[in-house]
Amino acid sequence: MQIIRRLSETGATEESIQALERELGLPFPADYRNFLATDNGGEPRPSGFMFESNGGPSDSAVRYFLTLAPGASGYSISEFRRRYNDRVPPGFMPIACDSFGNLVLIDLRPSSPGSIYFWDHEKERVDGPTWDNISLVAPSFTAFVQIL
Repeated sequence: MQIIRRLSETGATEESIQALERELGLPFPADYRNFLATDNGGEPRPSGFMFESNGGPSDSAVRYFLTLAPGASGYSISEFRRRYNDRVPPGFMPIACDSFGNLVLIDLRPSSPGSIYFWDHEKERVDGPTWDNISLVAPSFTAFVQIL
């Protein structure tokens, strides 16, 4: 995968990565930390991926990986966390979005750290976050990037 349109001119600083980890109370997996430190978000090529949902095979494409860059509110991790905080399960963080309002989440819980999930807003329930609209995509960030 290559980032063809950057959201930041530099990688995220170690201080900004650690600050978000402290805020979440959960560490990032090494492969995702490395991505933030080197690329810090952007539009990838290739971008499409397949996954198995409870309705059968599905697909999507990453529009942008989110960034920690200050001032990049349109596709910033902090903006997406604020917008979706009460809509995704605790311990999950948005790391990317597609063009249709869906998210790619990373699982930061100790039980399965680093697993990547697809969050489908069209299957979202109004009574709070559930697993009804979440599908496993890859066991790690590295594995996710490899299937793009």
